[in-house]
Amino acid sequence: MPEEQTLVIDHLQKDSTLPVMPNPPLLTSQKSGWSSIHLGHFRQPAWELPKFSSLQHIISIPIALHHTVSVEFVLEGHLHRIQYHPSDRIDGCVEIFPAGPCSKISWDKEIDFTHFYLEPTFVSQVAHEAIDPDHVELLFEPKKVDLLVYQICLALKADLDVDGSGNGFYADSMATALSAHLLRHYATRKHTLQEYEDGLPKHKLQQAFDYINEHLGEDLLLTEIAAQLHMSQYYFCRLFKQSTGMTPHRYLIQQRVERAKQLLRQPELTVTDVAMACGFANQSHLAKHFRQHTGVTPKQFRKM
Repeated sequence: MPEEQTLVIDHLQKDSTLPVMPNPPLLTSQKSGWSSIHLGHFRQPAWELPKFSSLQHIISIPIALHHTVSVEFVLEGHLHRIQYHPSDRIDGCVEIFPAGPCSKISWDKEIDFTHFYLEPTFVSQVAHEAIDPDHVELLFEPKKVDLLVYQICLALKADLDVDGSGNGFYADSMATALSAHLLRHYATRKHTLQEYEDGLPKHKLQQAFDYINEHLGEDLLLTEIAAQLHMSQYYFCRLFKQSTGMTPHRYLIQQRVERAKQLLRQPELTVTDVAMACGFANQSHLAKHFRQHTGVTPKQFRKM
């Protein structure tokens, strides 16, 4: 009999999962502003995937809904049998699949799972000062308790759940933290990320402030700011927080809310106009962060 063909899957392409899974995703980041990481949330019946090769690393959160689900993986000729239980979500169980071929995955009952897809080049370049991109490989982990990975993934899904649009800057930030953690703990070779204690030089910090404030109304990405400062996303995030006490994403949202306060004083602008001008995805996105920072909604603020 002829050898089974390996299906190569680019998970960043639209409808890429349909050839191998019976049901389309219940939630996807395909139409979001995400660039560094992508998400697909699925509910699938008992199934066996054909032999495939993934172009991306996959971080998976499997959720056995109301029963135990038995899963089999065959990777590099080795068979792994795992059981998932409804209580696993409390423990923070995740799966890590490195980019490359997988000859078999099957499960015996309906299961929910959320996939997060990371480009290998992004993972290796997150901290390019310390890492040779040609020597970054991740380990296969079929069932691993890792609360940090679990919480990062849940936070990303929650951000997308709010209105389906997501936040590209936030996704960039979380993807950077996730990639750094993977490099430290799940790489085939040990990668040491150099630590700094003094934060950003004053001129670099001001450069970051200026760039963020000049582009508040745009779909700003973390990669763009780090590139302006000629450093990796990982080190920019760490040094910015050391200098300011807050993450770049929190600073961005704070500045957008401050800009929104100014624009809301202009009665000819609708709340939607203000949201768009300040870089929020829509009116509800503005309302969510405005209320978190001020304790009132934009409409209530206009009446004050």
